[in-house]
Amino acid sequence: MKQGTDVTGELLKAVSRSFYLTIRFLPREMRPAVALGYMLARATDSVADTSLADELARARVLSMMAEAIAGGEVEGLSSVLSNEMAPAQQNPAERTLLERFGECLDALQTFPESQLILLRKVLSTIINGQLWDISYFREHVSVDSDEETKRYAYSVAGCVGEFWTELGYATMGEQFCVESRKDLMRQAGIRYGIGLQLINILRDCEEDAARGRSYLSSEPQKWLNRAERYMDDGIDYSLRLGTFRLRFASVLPALIGKETLRLLRGQAKGRVKIPRRRVYACMLRAVFRCLHRKA
Repeated sequence: MKQGTDVTGELLKAVSRSFYLTIRFLPREMRPAVALGYMLARATDSVADTSLADELARARVLSMMAEAIAGGEVEGLSSVLSNEMAPAQQNPAERTLLERFGECLDALQTFPESQLILLRKVLSTIINGQLWDISYFREHVSVDSDEETKRYAYSVAGCVGEFWTELGYATMGEQFCVESRKDLMRQAGIRYGIGLQLINILRDCEEDAARGRSYLSSEPQKWLNRAERYMDDGIDYSLRLGTFRLRFASVLPALIGKETLRLLRGQAKGRVKIPRRRVYACMLRAVFRCLHRKA
């Protein structure tokens, strides 16, 4: 059986057109696992953010989803997702995703063991981060330390950079990147993912404050500077990859991230939004930067 591409392709296009377009640039060896991993993580994120369900209900369903992804038989999960969580989604595509979560689980079983282990590992880490988010902010309004910010950012995004790297080596070997840089690339991938999540946190500070939570215990300027460094790490990471497709798909989020940071530095309040023309400019820069592999 093919690796679930019919299910993930159809749903991915509906849930996130921008990610659907980006993923088409990936080499075919990595594409199915990245697509399905995104869909499963998006499904758990939809449950975690379901405002019409209380914290305990969301935590219970997330735990059920984690057990099902790990390979367990979870009685009643399909019914809960279809009858309780899906109707609470404002986005029709996310409703459909939760209703068809079982198909995504079936697609997960079609992957070879090496990829299945990586998918389960990253999704377990993400769900643990989502469960922490739900439980922590029931009793707190802000994280207590910078380490807590980094730990949360790793659990929902840094682990994705790690997964991406390990999947690349597992499916492409030295076509992904030279074996001697494997550990360095894994660490850079983690920093890249954390940096992207820090940008999300910085961009959403006002909205999060209105919900009675803050993911930063220290001044935003410090995190802007750190996110900038991590985007530079992401660019370096991307330009060391072995094919133009890999380099382009990997470097584009870093270039868009740096553009977002530029806007955040110049805007005191309000949620920043990058104009479409600037996104196109980032894509053009990505093409030129990716023409040659970094030694």
